[in-house]
Amino acid sequence: MRYSSIIALPLSLCATFAAAEATPEGAAALTATFQNYLGTTEGVVAVAVDGDTYEVTIDPAPLVAKIPAQGLTASVTPLVLTLTDNEDGTWDYALDQPVSLAYAMPGMMSTKTEYGSVQLSGTFDEALGDSSEYHFEASDMTSEQTQTDPTLGEIAIKVSQDSLTLDGTAVAATMGVDGQITTSASNTQYAMTMPMGEGAAPMNVTATMAAASGTAKLKGYKPAALYGLLAWFVAHPDAALIEADKAGLKTQLQSALPFFENLNATMAYTDISVNSPVGEFGLDEAGVVIDMNGAVTDGKFREAFTLTGLTMPEGLLPPFAAPLVPSDLSFDFAVSKFDLASAARLALGLLDLPAGTPPGPEFEAQMLAALLPDGVVDISVAPGGATAPAYTLGFEGAMTVGPASPLPVGKATVTLKGLDAIKEALKASPPEMGMQEMEPMLGMAEAMAKPGADGALVWELEATATGAMLVNGTNMMGAE
Repeated sequence: MRYSSIIALPLSLCATFAAAEATPEGAAALTATFQNYLGTTEGVVAVAVDGDTYEVTIDPAPLVAKIPAQGLTASVTPLVLTLTDNEDGTWDYALDQPVSLAYAMPGMMSTKTEYGSVQLSGTFDEALGDSSEYHFEASDMTSEQTQTDPTLGEIAIKVSQDSLTLDGTAVAATMGVDGQITTSASNTQYAMTMPMGEGAAPMNVTATMAAASGTAKLKGYKPAALYGLLAWFVAHPDAALIEADKAGLKTQLQSALPFFENLNATMAYTDISVNSPVGEFGLDEAGVVIDMNGAVTDGKFREAFTLTGLTMPEGLLPPFAAPLVPSDLSFDFAVSKFDLASAARLALGLLDLPAGTPPGPEFEAQMLAALLPDGVVDISVAPGGATAPAYTLGFEGAMTVGPASPLPVGKATVTLKGLDAIKEALKASPPEMGMQEMEPMLGMAEAMAKPGADGALVWELEATATGAMLVNGTNMMGAE
C-alpha cells in the first residue's frame, strides 16, 4: 500500500489551481481538487492558509456516517497535514499526530485501533504525478477486537506492534512510472481468547514476531490515469450513474491499463512463536516472494515461500514421527503463457452493450481464446524441497496444461536422501496406525529410482501427450 497516496491523489492538479504563495484562493482551489477524490460531503475536506503553507484537514467521519449498516457506530481521528508549494513543480507534505479508529456493530463485533504516533512526509512531483519520495512511520500500535459468536460468546483479539516504517521512491519510466517501497516492522504481538462453551476453560492463543522487512517494486503504472479512475467513481457513486456513463468508464479504464507492468515483492518474517493449548510452535524465518505482471500480453504470476527452523511442541508427535517432520521447506511455482491484455480489451467491450443486455453465447469461448492464445498455460516449479532429521527431499518440474492439450504434458525430477531412515521410522510406528503397510510401496519406489549425487535416489518423471507416464524412462502406464 502506498501511504503517500493520501497526498498524491489530489496534488496532480494543484499546479493548475494553486499559486506558489498560500492564499485563500489557493485554499479554495485545493479544497475543490481534494473533493475530486474524496467527494463533496460537507466537513470531509477543509483547507486553510497557515503562513506560507496550507493546512489540510481530512475528516472521514461524515463519510462513515453514510455507510448503510444498521446500528454501526464509528470514529476516526481527523488527519491534519501541511502542504508547501516549492515553486518548482513539487510540493512538500507532512503529517505528525496520533491516530485512532474504532467501529462497532451491536451484537456482532467491535474494534478499536490506536497509533501513538503517525508520521508521513514526502515530496509530490507534478510532472511525475506521484510522490518522488516519501517516508511513513507508525509506532505504538494497539488494537482490540471483540467478535460475538451466537453459540460460544465473545472472542477477544488483541494485537500490538512497536513500529512500522515505509520508505518509497518513484521515477519516470518509458511506460509510466516505476516505484519502489521498503518496509520494516518490529515486535508484533497477537493474543486471542476464545470461549469453549459452558463449564469449559477458554482457549488462549498467543503469537509473537520479532521483525518483518521487505521490498516491493511496481513498474509501469500510470498515476494520473489511476487517480482519474478513482475520481470517476467518486463522481458516479451509484449504479444508475455508472450505467448512464459506461462510455466514460471505458475511457478511464483504457487510460489506466495495464494498471502496472510488473509487481515484484519480497517479504521476510523472523523469530515467530505461537503458543497454543498443545504447546509452543516456532519458526526462525518465513519468506514470501510475489512476482506478477499486470494486464499485459506476457502474462505471469509467480509465488514462492520458504520456512526455516520450524519447531513443534515437545511430546506433540509420537517418537517415531518426530524425525519425519521437516524443519525447512521451500516451494516456488509460476504460471505463464496467458494474455491479460487481450482479455481486458475483450471485457471492456461489454461496456458497449445496452443496459441489461448480457454477452452473447460466444463470449465465453472468445474470452478463453483471448486469455489463452496458445490454448495452454505453462506451470513451472523451481527447485525446492524439504529437510527433516530423517531425510532431504528435492523437486522441480514444468508442465503444460489447457484446452488445447487433452492431457497434461511435462517433466519433473524428485530426489531423496534418507529413505532408509524413513523406513525405520515407519517400522517403529504402532501397528494399529497402519503406517508399516507403506513399507512395500517405498520399496517399489526405491526399485524404480536411479542413483544420484551423495547417495541420493532420483526419479525423473515425464507425462507425454499420448498418455504415457515415464519414471526414469520406464513407461508405467502401458501407453505409447
